[in-house]
Amino acid sequence: MLQILSKRHLNPVSLLYYMVGRKKKVYGQLWRPIEAQSESGARFPLGGIQLFCPACGSAKIGPYGTHGRKTTRVETFQCKNSKCSHLKSHKTGKQCVITTSYQFRELIFGKLKAFYEDLLKDGAKNKTIAKKYGISESQVSALRTEIESAIDKLNGLDTLVLTPQPDKAIAIDETFLKIESTAIYVIISTGYTSHKTLGIKVSKSRSERDIREVFDEAERNIVHDISAVSSDALNATQAALKNLNREITHIIHPHKKPFKKAIIRQYSYENNERITTTIGVKSNFFKKRGKRQFRYMEARTDLTPKIKKRRGRPKGSKTKKRHKNPGTKKKRGRKGLYTVFEKGTIGYAIIDPYRDKLKLGKRLSRPVGAGLNATLKLFALMSIQNNLAENINSILRAIIRLRGPKTIESVERRIRATLKIRNHPEILDEVRIMRQVRGDFLMNNLKLTECADLLERGIIM
Repeated sequence: MLQILSKRHLNPVSLLYYMVGRKKKVYGQLWRPIEAQSESGARFPLGGIQLFCPACGSAKIGPYGTHGRKTTRVETFQCKNSKCSHLKSHKTGKQCVITTSYQFRELIFGKLKAFYEDLLKDGAKNKTIAKKYGISESQVSALRTEIESAIDKLNGLDTLVLTPQPDKAIAIDETFLKIESTAIYVIISTGYTSHKTLGIKVSKSRSERDIREVFDEAERNIVHDISAVSSDALNATQAALKNLNREITHIIHPHKKPFKKAIIRQYSYENNERITTTIGVKSNFFKKRGKRQFRYMEARTDLTPKIKKRRGRPKGSKTKKRHKNPGTKKKRGRKGLYTVFEKGTIGYAIIDPYRDKLKLGKRLSRPVGAGLNATLKLFALMSIQNNLAENINSILRAIIRLRGPKTIESVERRIRATLKIRNHPEILDEVRIMRQVRGDFLMNNLKLTECADLLERGIIM
C-alpha cells in the first residue's frame, strides 16, 4: 500500500497497487519412488517415500535440480520452510537428496541401531559385520568412531551412567590389553545392585592412585557412600581402601591357591587409631544354613602425625657395643593374607542365608559382626568370589578390537563408549550420527517383512 498527500485538498489519499506476476507456489507432499537391487542386478520397486527436510522435518520441500555423481546425476531437493533451523546459519534452505532426507535417514538409523548392537554389545569382528551389512571394513571403523563422538555429544563420555545408581557395594578388578607390545591395564568397578560399570581407568600401572581414581568415579555415580568393596588380593587395592580413613568392608578373594578361602577386612576408627579387623572364612561360608567356624585377629595403627627424626646417624651409635639377644629370629616382611588362619582367634557364627540373618558369640567385637554382616548381604546362598567385575573384564577383552592409531586416551574413549552402551542400551534410540550413510546400507538390509510394516505405517506407498 502506497500513501500520497494531495496538494489541493491536503487530504491523505490511499492508492493500492497489486503485484502482477506469478502466483505464490504452494508446496504439497513430495513423494519419490525407491527400489531394491538383488545380487543378480535385478531391481524391485518398493513403492514411494515422502520427502521431509533433514534439518527441521518439514514437508515443505521442492525440487532443486540435479547434482552430479561419479557415473550419474541425482535429483536434489531444497527446504522451503521459512522457519527452518538451517536458515539460522545459512542464507538458503537445506538441500538434500532422497537418501539424506529426514524419513530415509530415520530408516537408516533404525538399521544402524542393530548394527551398533552387533558391534558394541556382542563384539563381532569388523570383517564379520562388514560382510553381514554389505559395507567395507573401513566404513565399519568410521561408523564406530562416529558413534563414540555422537554419544559424547549426547550426554558425554565422562559419566558412565545417566542417573546416580542405588549401589552401596562395588567390585573392583583389572585386566590388561596390549598397545604396540606394551601392556596397559584396564581397571573397572561394577555395582552389585545395578550390575552397571560405575568407574574405569586405563593406565600403564596398577598403583594405589589408579585404584583410588576408579573408586572415586564409582562413588560419584551412586546415591549412597560405598560401604563394601570386593576385589582380588592386589596390594594397591588394599592400600587404597586402607587409606580412605573411613569405615569400610573389604572382601578379598585371592587368585591363587587355596581358592576355598576368603579374607574379610573391616576398617574402623577410634581415638586417632585405625582398627583393622581381619576375618578368615571359607569361600562357602554363607552358602548354606548352619553353624560355621572362622578366625579373626585385630591390629591397631596410631594415626597421630609423628615428628620427623633428624637425618643422619645418632652420635656415638657407630662405636656403641651391641649385645645380641638370644632367641629365634623374626620373619622379615609383612604378614601374609593367610596368617589369620594360623594365628587368629577362633570364633563361631550361626548363618541363615535364606533370611539374611547372622548370630555371633557374645564376646566378639562390633567390627567382626559388621564385616560378616556386610559380606552376608552380598554373598548369601553363594560362594565368595570377585566374579562380578571379572565377568565384565572378560567381556571387554572379547569385544574390544583395537584398530587404527592407539593411545591410552583413545583406548579409554573406546572402552567408555562400549560400557555406556552396555549400561544403557536405550541410548541407541536417541543417538544420531552426523556421517552420511549411503542408501545402499538400508536397501541391502531391508527385509520383506519390514517393507510390509513400512507400507502399513504409510512411510512408503
